[in-house]
Amino acid sequence: MLLEQRTVSRKTPRDGRLEITAESAARLAALGSDFALSRGDAEGRAHLHSMPCGCAKGTSDATNGHVHHFVESPLLMALVPETSVLIELEEATETVRVVRAG
Repeated sequence: MLLEQRTVSRKTPRDGRLEITAESAARLAALGSDFALSRGDAEGRAHLHSMPCGCAKGTSDATNGHVHHFVESPLLMALVPETSVLIELEEATETVRVVRAG
């Protein structure tokens, strides 16, 4: 199942975090704190990471700041910034797949 298409951040190769929407994070949370991740022919483990935001969107309403959600794994450090990837959930195996779009 396709969760979303994202553009890889310039920070992803440094921190291994690929930002996802709140909706995708909620769907992946059902997999537990640690889940299988596949990136091309590489396989490993990943987890969700969330953090409150300090950007202008987060501070515009002090009572309702927003949160950024990420899939985090060392495997994601090999992604190329500014490329587009698909984030898919293979429900039968509970594996998240990150593949280059196109």
